[in-house]
Amino acid sequence: MTNNFVTTEKTFDGLCDYSLQLNRWLLKPIGAWPAFTSTSRCDRIISFVLVILCYGLVLFTVIPCILHLIFEDGTVYMKLEIFGALSHWFIGGINYTNLLLRSRDIHYCVCRMQTDWKAVTRPEDLRVMMKYAKIGRLVAAVCTVFMQSSILMYCAGKAITKETIIVGNKTNIIRMLPCAVYKNLIPVHTSPTYEIVLATQFLSGVIVNSSAVGAISIGAVFAAHTCGQLNILMTSINEFVNRPKDRKDNDGFDDIGEIVEYHLKVLR
Repeated sequence: MTNNFVTTEKTFDGLCDYSLQLNRWLLKPIGAWPAFTSTSRCDRIISFVLVILCYGLVLFTVIPCILHLIFEDGTVYMKLEIFGALSHWFIGGINYTNLLLRSRDIHYCVCRMQTDWKAVTRPEDLRVMMKYAKIGRLVAAVCTVFMQSSILMYCAGKAITKETIIVGNKTNIIRMLPCAVYKNLIPVHTSPTYEIVLATQFLSGVIVNSSAVGAISIGAVFAAHTCGQLNILMTSINEFVNRPKDRKDNDGFDDIGEIVEYHLKVLR
């Protein structure tokens, strides 16, 4: 009996992990996946280091670009183009901060999902939850592919673009960067400085996109899971209302108070 209980618990843990797997893959590398009681001290330290590293990479991209906008000369079109790229990184940094601040809420929702999976007793309820788990996972996968590929394509496109500048009788060919850099601060026209800056901007682009994708995808997974729970609730209410008065199922609700309590849990 004990072995069957352990096996069942592991099965439901695996099903819950199936729902959240992509979200964990997105958020854990940037240190935004919440810590649980089972998380080791080493993992907590690694997560803290990752957060510091991610902030450092984002600031290394944003600050030189702001200085370029302030001190470098250029046309209005060029400044607007640079500002567009800068705003993506800047807003991505804000999203990342908001994701870290919401760690406790994410932790609560994940624990709530685990509890819901373990509370399943009927095969039809399990099928409903699996259906919506697949929907949430699909949305997370689509968001990840489109948004991560877009930033990588943008950075790659900028990296292969070259600009010709004529100063007096001398023609200079400058390689472009995804985010412009104040040249008096970082001499990006030299090698390997250009390659180092390009690599850090690639990484910071992935980080800010991961924070945005992570927030959207985990919201989609939570919303899909809630839809599944509401469908189960509606089915149970219909069964409760339509069943014979002298019948009492252990698998369903026995009184209206249980229905209200379950509904409140789903809403939270």
